[in-house]
Amino acid sequence: MNTGSWRRISAGDPKKTVLAVDFGSAARSEADFRQFATLLKPSREIWQSVQPEEAERELLSAETYLRWWRKLPGDVYGHVDTVMGYCVGSVFASALADEIAEVQGTRPALLLFDPEPVDRLSLHRDFEKATGSMKLLSDEERSGHLAEVRALCEAGQEDFHAVATQVIKLYETAVGVVFDRLGLEEEASEDLRGFFRSYVSYLFAARQLSPEEGWATAGALTSAQSSPGAPHALWERSFPIGTEELLRNQDVADAAHRFLQEHGA
Repeated sequence: MNTGSWRRISAGDPKKTVLAVDFGSAARSEADFRQFATLLKPSREIWQSVQPEEAERELLSAETYLRWWRKLPGDVYGHVDTVMGYCVGSVFASALADEIAEVQGTRPALLLFDPEPVDRLSLHRDFEKATGSMKLLSDEERSGHLAEVRALCEAGQEDFHAVATQVIKLYETAVGVVFDRLGLEEEASEDLRGFFRSYVSYLFAARQLSPEEGWATAGALTSAQSSPGAPHALWERSFPIGTEELLRNQDVADAAHRFLQEHGA
């Protein structure tokens, strides 16, 4: 079930609702909240964030995302017990919990999974992941693009919007080369271009938020590598697994179940 800004990924008691903020993608290697929800017993009423469509065309502000996600499903409005966030989604989860508190009078509990603030090198890391599967690029071409993106991210330029826009252009150039070599029309690459623009918009918006104060009330479940945001949490429990396994691990799900129980969800 999809209400536009939220998609139900697990059915349960709508009076004990959990919201999960993440950038979903069928192509990503990391497990997601849809997989995680199947590990939670008993089932919870869990809704996962959906990205605004306009993010595929332009970089959106943090307020635009929060306004979009404030449109909660009618059946659960005012009954959100917990907000969860994965990676950069943890930045939005904290701000969203604050906004929900203003409406329902109590702040939802906050549970974070490898919470990560955004910096310019986030753009380099994700550009590298996005182009890593472009097998029709030569190693030299891919290395050249990566070097250019890294130089942009390390230049010390304060205008994150400008850096993000240039990274998008470099990605679109790489996609154009790949589709040209496949003999496909440029329009065929628009889904990939739009997806990457949407993800960079997500990072751009998260960059505008300062989640540390909100994270100080949260619990953090982290992978073996931990995460840059975890030290800001009230407590952290780490698991000997990679971040890509975090949301498909039963021990992590059991820890989350206990947290949800303690906070009424």
